[in-house]
Amino acid sequence: MAAPPMGSVAIVGGGWAGLACALKLAKAGYAPVVLESAPEPGGRARRAHVEGHDRDNGQHLMLGGCQSLKALFEAAGIQLPAVPFTFRSDTRQLSVPAQAGRLGLALALCRARGFSWSERYQLLRALTNLQIRHWHVDQTLTVSDWLQQTKQPASLINEFWAPLALAILNTPLHEAAMCRLTPVLRDTLGQGGSALCLLQPESNLSATIVDPIVSTIEQAGGCIRCGVRVTGVEPTASGYQLLIHNASAEAFDQVVLALPTWALSHLSLPPSLNATAWAQAFGSQPIATIYLGFESSFRLPAPLIQLAGPTPEDARVWAMDRAHCGEPGVVAISLSADGPWHSLSGDTLTQGCLNALQEVIKNLPLCLWKKAVIVQRATYAATPAALIAESDLPPLPGLYLAGDWTHPAYPATLEAAVSSGFAAAQRIMQAET
Repeated sequence: MAAPPMGSVAIVGGGWAGLACALKLAKAGYAPVVLESAPEPGGRARRAHVEGHDRDNGQHLMLGGCQSLKALFEAAGIQLPAVPFTFRSDTRQLSVPAQAGRLGLALALCRARGFSWSERYQLLRALTNLQIRHWHVDQTLTVSDWLQQTKQPASLINEFWAPLALAILNTPLHEAAMCRLTPVLRDTLGQGGSALCLLQPESNLSATIVDPIVSTIEQAGGCIRCGVRVTGVEPTASGYQLLIHNASAEAFDQVVLALPTWALSHLSLPPSLNATAWAQAFGSQPIATIYLGFESSFRLPAPLIQLAGPTPEDARVWAMDRAHCGEPGVVAISLSADGPWHSLSGDTLTQGCLNALQEVIKNLPLCLWKKAVIVQRATYAATPAALIAESDLPPLPGLYLAGDWTHPAYPATLEAAVSSGFAAAQRIMQAET
């Protein structure tokens, strides 16, 4: 059987959206070319050299309910161990068994430590009401508004909802759109224990996931070119011409722009693409990762530990044990979205997080080293204004958009990025049939 006619495809951006798009196209017989300006692919979810070792540039939780991620891993032959969702703080503990079904959260709350019966009831009542409404809320509703409308107790907001929502949305709750949170709640808390399981890579994300994906793309006929900075896109009679810094322009039949809005706004684009307006609508939010190094024998008592923020005004944060990633003795603490922590010096920030860990882990051993890694434009701000119309996704014939910000429902997560990459690839394949 003759192969279908396939034009050349360039994917600008080698983050998880661009890699997912390239993988799907390569598996379908295309020969996509990924152009990435950084020295290696993976976007923000790639390794960074910290304290003499390659570590993740930030912490990225992957859950069993992330269907696009699971499809990506399967296509690249990647298998990740899954562990039940468990978190502890100085006063609370919640563990949802992997085999638990839709009633798993209710059963887990019955056995949880530190939750009052009123808190358990209000939490389940709020989730049940969302389920009855098919997980739909007003697009203008903020997370803070929803928490007030559902009469969530202040203690539950401070020690459950706020840390959870900030980690998912990376946006202050009085600004964050509730409609971005509900799909994640639907696919995790609303599905049971297996959907809440933590998928744990056995090394940094580049070594465990990005490298195998790149290898699969290249084996299927695709190409990944790093250190190539695209500066503009110009329409031609037969497709598009990519303008490349310090190099000749290159022509392609179709182009996928798998970039964040702020990066798009720096490109020379056709006038019909208002990237500046998108950049303003989506904005950006910082994320900090605090690495604390201890003796290699040290372990946290649970996969996730909830701590007080580095200042009394900050929301509570999450600490993760990096031993499963081949980094025994390393604890990573994530601070999501702009807050009082953002004005602190690196030393003050790391010391504040260490002090918070000492409040939860009694007799904490000596901390051997501390490091703060801050990404100022880590994600977009998931506000009600941060939406793009479905009709805008293929802005021009043969030109496509991808990236977590283009997902119609999910916030800025790896799941949204991968799903958007798959969707762009599907549009290309449909356009040629």
